[in-house]
Amino acid sequence: MPSITYLNTAACGLVPATTVAAANELYRAMETNSSTRAEQWRFEEEQAIRQQIATFLNTPVDTVAMVPNFSWGMNAVIQSLKGTERVLLYKHDYPSLLEPFKINGFDITWVDAPDGFNIDIEAIEKTVKNKEVDIVAISHVQWTSGYLLDLQRISDVCKANGVMLFVDATQSMGAQPIDLGRLHIDVFAASNYKWMNAGFGTGVLSIKQAFLDKYPPVTGGNNSFRMVDGTMQYTLPILCYEPGHPNMYGLTVLSAAIRHKTELGVANIAHNNAALMQQLLDGISNLPVKPIGKLTMDNRAAFVLLQDENGLGDWLKKHGIVVTQRGGLLRISMHYYNTEQDVEAFVGCMRKFFNY
Repeated sequence: MPSITYLNTAACGLVPATTVAAANELYRAMETNSSTRAEQWRFEEEQAIRQQIATFLNTPVDTVAMVPNFSWGMNAVIQSLKGTERVLLYKHDYPSLLEPFKINGFDITWVDAPDGFNIDIEAIEKTVKNKEVDIVAISHVQWTSGYLLDLQRISDVCKANGVMLFVDATQSMGAQPIDLGRLHIDVFAASNYKWMNAGFGTGVLSIKQAFLDKYPPVTGGNNSFRMVDGTMQYTLPILCYEPGHPNMYGLTVLSAAIRHKTELGVANIAHNNAALMQQLLDGISNLPVKPIGKLTMDNRAAFVLLQDENGLGDWLKKHGIVVTQRGGLLRISMHYYNTEQDVEAFVGCMRKFFNY
C-alpha cells in the first residue's frame, strides 16, 4: 500500500490525537462513576465550552448554542420564521441550506455564478438594495467550487438595507478568520467535522439578539427549562436550540480543537493554506486539467475542483493521494497539517498521469 497524502479536509478534517485525549479521559472516568462525572461536565465544563465558542467567534455567549450539526440548527431556526419571508439563495449552494426553504414553501429568488465559479455579487446587492428579499442565505465557502464569499461586503449591504443574513460556515470555520463582532450576520451556523478538525456530532449556532427577539425559538430541548419558584418553566433564550443529551464527548473534542486553533491562529492557518494552494495551482497550471474557476487564488478558499476524466481520480487513489471523488469532479483541499511535500507529491503524481 502506498503512503497516504491527505488532501481532503473539505470532506472531513483529520482529528489530531491531542484533541481527543481529553474526551477519552472523560469517558474513562465514566467507566466507574458515570453520573458524577457527567454532572461535573454539565455544571462546570458545558458553559465553559460555550464561552470558548463565543470568544473564538467574537460574539456574546448568550447568542451561542451548541447543536448537533449545521442542518439541525438551520432547520430549527427556519421553523421560527413566519413563512412569508422572501429569500435569496445561490442555486448551487449546499442542499442542507437550500432544502428547508424549498420544502417549507418560501418565496425564493435564485442567483447563479455566470462563469461557474464567481457568484454574481452585483445581482445579490441589486436585489437587496431594491428590497426584493427579506433574507439572504448563503455559504461562506462553496462546497462545489471553493468560491470564498466576501462576508463583510455582503453583511454590510444586508445591514444597510434591513435584510437578514443567514450564513453556513461549515466550509470555512477553522480555516478562515470569522469575527461575528464585526460582521452583520443574523444567523450563523457550522458543523465542526471539516476545518475545525473536531470530528462528527457537533455544530455551532449563533443568532443575533434582535433576531431572537423577533423570531423566538419554537423548539424545546436540553436547556429550554429553568427552575422558577420550585417549578420547571419554559424560557426563550438561545439555549432552546440545544437538544437534550448533549454530546459530551464531541463537545470536549471541540473544546480542545478550539484551543489548538487559537494557539495556531486562524489568520496564520488561512495564510498557510492559501500559500500551499497557490503552490498547487502553479504546479498544475501547465497541465491539461479542467478546473472549476481559474487556477488563481482570486476569491478562492484553500481548495480546487478539477474534472475527473480518463481515470484521473482512480490514478490519484492508486498512488495514495486522498481527495474527494464525486460527480465527475475531484476536490483537492489544503489545511494547516499539509506541507509543501504534500503538494509536491500531488503535482508529481499529476505530471506522471499526463506524461509531463
